[in-house]
Amino acid sequence: MAENIGAAPDRLVPAPETPIPAESLYPLLHAEFLLRDRQLDAALAILTAEALRLGDDELTRRALRLAEFRQDDARALALAIRLSEQDGDDAAAATTAMGLLIRAGKPEEALVFARKAKERGARINAPALLVSWDSLPPDKRRGIAVAVEALAQDWPEDQDIAIALAYLRRAQDEPEQALAALEPVLDANPDEERALLLWSQIKLDVGADKPFIKIEAAVKRNPENEAMRLQFARLLASTEALEEAREQFAILLTLSPRNGDYLFSLALIEIEAKEYQAAKVNLQALIDLGQRPDEAHYYLGRVHQSLDEESAAITAYDQVGPSREFFDATRRAAELRLDSGDTGDFRDGFRRTRARNPGQAEQIYGIEAELLRDIEETELAIEVYTEALDLFPESMSLRYGRAMTNESLEDFTGMEQDLRAILELEPNNATTLNALGYTLTVHTTRYQEAAVLIERALELSPGEPAILDSLGWVYFKLGRILQAVDLLKEAYALFPDPEVAAHLGEALWVSGKEQDALAIWRTSLEQAPEASHVTDTLERLGVSLDVSPVD
Repeated sequence: MAENIGAAPDRLVPAPETPIPAESLYPLLHAEFLLRDRQLDAALAILTAEALRLGDDELTRRALRLAEFRQDDARALALAIRLSEQDGDDAAAATTAMGLLIRAGKPEEALVFARKAKERGARINAPALLVSWDSLPPDKRRGIAVAVEALAQDWPEDQDIAIALAYLRRAQDEPEQALAALEPVLDANPDEERALLLWSQIKLDVGADKPFIKIEAAVKRNPENEAMRLQFARLLASTEALEEAREQFAILLTLSPRNGDYLFSLALIEIEAKEYQAAKVNLQALIDLGQRPDEAHYYLGRVHQSLDEESAAITAYDQVGPSREFFDATRRAAELRLDSGDTGDFRDGFRRTRARNPGQAEQIYGIEAELLRDIEETELAIEVYTEALDLFPESMSLRYGRAMTNESLEDFTGMEQDLRAILELEPNNATTLNALGYTLTVHTTRYQEAAVLIERALELSPGEPAILDSLGWVYFKLGRILQAVDLLKEAYALFPDPEVAAHLGEALWVSGKEQDALAIWRTSLEQAPEASHVTDTLERLGVSLDVSPVD
């Protein structure tokens, strides 16, 4: 054995060590102390910078793991791309880069790393490459389609890629080709959930008689598989097969009695089916479990409201905390209080809601004032806006709301003051520029000043129908009739509103195109007979639609 001395196998030969450059020694030591002190983000910043500078595989991997732990997608993506380039065998780095690029909405770049990951032997979530398909322009869709088709050709046995190809064919409105792509997947694995779901959706697309036959059979083969049964239940609910969906969610609850998501879904189905008493039981059970309390109270309020149980509905709505449902619940509770005719209770309810939810006070004030405006309690609405603006003086929405309320009170001075206050804070606010310009056009003779404001608004929001209408009307007031007609025609084509019709008709009438004006007015009155803009204009001009003028 003497001949083998000093000839150890390659796997025992240690990798050559690369000394740490002097300029990196202190930063890396600093990062270590930061990690020990749990200052993870500061450590990550240093490790990322050094990893990208030094190009050391292990340092890059360490920084990448920390970036993923801290959910710092930007740094994780940069590190994953660098590691994938540095180590041609690192499939995990390529897969990570692919996933992060998909999340960043860059599917074309993600496809590059999808191919690298496959070449390095990794499994990829190929269907995710198509998640942003609907929002992509045609040229990018074509590029992605070509790349997915190439993946399918190069890895014909890969089930993930086959499912991605099926998604692609469905998106391209090729259902038969989509089903063909799924056939080998379901032949090899009849219980593949993604393939079953997609197959059912495609069958629904084409109006097949038994779109759920495969997934229903799979559920029967796998009665304990909650994920598959959940997909089946959701499919049923999406097609308004409510009783069947309800049955599946009931089974899911027997499998997981404390699963709040199942309870909530079942309650929503019961609400849709108008099974309100059953929905109440399940929503209360959800509240008792302490799961999804805001949603549960909100929908419990909706149920009580459907049953004309106003007091119980208000109580439920008042229990909704800051959440997606919060502002609608606040509005609904207030509307119910208003229906009772007690304005005092209405205002007290808002005070209590603001006290419980101070972080939402600005928006709550806005809802209160809007509802008061709706019932023509405009003076009270002004009081609410003024109280709110004392607390939130830079609130654009509150100030704009008070401006519009002042208009309804014909306090045009107060309206102008509020609109100009907004413009001091936000000089390029096109909506406010237009509102102020139109106010000056309609309620003053300061037409030139109004035109400058509205022209600026149109520069900021070109093609906006409301601004085109305003500019056309102020040009009409300035005697620039032909320009006015052109602008008003453009506005009417985009937004055939009665007010625009009234303006366009008057401009045409004054320009000598009486028949065109009458046609516009008639059409507008046919579409919106209750609107007063056209009838007021006809009365002011002394025009009757019963008799056409002679050319």
